[in-house]
Amino acid sequence: MLGGARSQIPVIKRAKELGLYVITCDNVPNNPGHAFSDEYYNVSTVEMEEVLRIAEKSKIDGIIAYASDPAAMTCAYVSDRLGLPGSSLESVQLLSRKDIFRKFQKERGFNTPRFIVAEKWEELKEIEEKVGFPCMLKPVDSSGSKGVRKINNYKELETSFPNAAAYSRCGKVIAEEYIPTPYHQLHGDGVVADGKLKFIALGDQRFFNSVPIGSSLPSSINSKLMEKAEVETERLIEQSGFLCGGINIEVRVTAEGEIYIIEIGARSGGNYIPQLMQLSTGEDVMSAVLNISMGMPYKIGKPKRTGYYFQYIIGGRGSGRFRELYVDPYIRDKIVELYVHKQQGDWIETYQNSGGVVGVAMIRFSGMEEMETVIENIGTYIQVIVD
Repeated sequence: MLGGARSQIPVIKRAKELGLYVITCDNVPNNPGHAFSDEYYNVSTVEMEEVLRIAEKSKIDGIIAYASDPAAMTCAYVSDRLGLPGSSLESVQLLSRKDIFRKFQKERGFNTPRFIVAEKWEELKEIEEKVGFPCMLKPVDSSGSKGVRKINNYKELETSFPNAAAYSRCGKVIAEEYIPTPYHQLHGDGVVADGKLKFIALGDQRFFNSVPIGSSLPSSINSKLMEKAEVETERLIEQSGFLCGGINIEVRVTAEGEIYIIEIGARSGGNYIPQLMQLSTGEDVMSAVLNISMGMPYKIGKPKRTGYYFQYIIGGRGSGRFRELYVDPYIRDKIVELYVHKQQGDWIETYQNSGGVVGVAMIRFSGMEEMETVIENIGTYIQVIVD
């Protein structure tokens, strides 16, 4: 298990429930997930050779990079070298690197945003002609929205470029066309086995200042457009060569009904997205992904509607020392799962990426109208109080 962060605790516990012997591995010894595993190794999840050495020594039967983009490449490398269940390093790199992914989409005839890849600011000087404003600026190989920003003009581009480049492990950024949509961006998880998409559930992703604050299911988009998005995702997975495991998906649908796959992560979603999947569809995505990684029989079916749920990523609107999490009495009874990552006195920054997440709440509603009303005003119902 590559990683032992707080959001990875549920999958470590589930693996233990399935009777698996769990070895966690990362370079953060005080990560809380290690307390639930059978063994822990203090090795970075991006150190491929070191992780391979541990895997060989331990004679492992499976490896998984759960909710972690940086670890996905290592997972593929080890499974390739040891002949374990998994997807090839080439297919995982294709999905993980935004520059390679966009080139692949364009070559294969998928709807693709116009884009420029750059290592230096000067390489973006023709952006207005080649991409246009507004555009999205992203590191090609980062995660958790780090370094991602919507850019409206050259001044914003120049000031934002160093930050985006700093978050890129290979020093490259991509500036790509912003795809407008009259709908919410679609976001969710899928499960792939034998190169086929066995499960997919997409909900409405919500944002605050271009940073995701959660996803809700079911989606408000009509079934015809949802089917187009699912078919296009399946087509891309089959052409990518990705064989098995969890995937995290982001899709935008234009006013004309054109489908743009913004991203497919070669791992299950972070911030407890698999828990949202199980609550809202009745399908145990987490167990399926674990069993697939071990080459064991798995069970996964088509999503069912089990209710109206919102996964709210809780972040502070200002920096300071964390005092408490205020939860309005109206919403308290609707929260079915609450994960708080910070303790009183911890320093927190304004929520701009995954580093500023205070916690995650899973909230159940009686219907779509109530859910939409609460989401629109979520900042009044759940507040991070800082000193």
